[in-house]
Amino acid sequence: MAIVLNNFREKQRFKKENFERKVLRDLSLPNIKKEFQRLFQPFFEYSLLYQNDIEDACIDMAIDAYLLGAGYSRFAYHGETLEKIKDRSYEKQKALADGLFEYWQFWCWGTEMMMESLHLCCEAYIHVWWMEGYRNGEKRYRMKLH
Repeated sequence: MAIVLNNFREKQRFKKENFERKVLRDLSLPNIKKEFQRLFQPFFEYSLLYQNDIEDACIDMAIDAYLLGAGYSRFAYHGETLEKIKDRSYEKQKALADGLFEYWQFWCWGTEMMMESLHLCCEAYIHVWWMEGYRNGEKRYRMKLH
């Protein structure tokens, strides 16, 4: 496959897409669904939608968090500590968790305490998949599979 790259940005985008495609091969949909069930099952009695509708949005966010973590794993390859990398990606992780929480809020209602618990679950869900992507990306960089 001969691809002509005209500028640096195109090359960056091409490499990023290839890396994401490779790293997604290791992501398991049954594992995402299992984690979704584990964290969010208690909230379904308050939702207007069926579980499958909310599950689809959560799967999308898990994939985004996974790819985000995998992308940030390159900093570990260059010697940065996990804590520094987490600080570096905090805003993007927070945006994903808040987006997921807002989606849930649209379809779900409850007490203030229940909504607080839901927000914590959204943050935990995003963190779990960020870490999974980070570990997988770090492994791929160490093995020079990027």
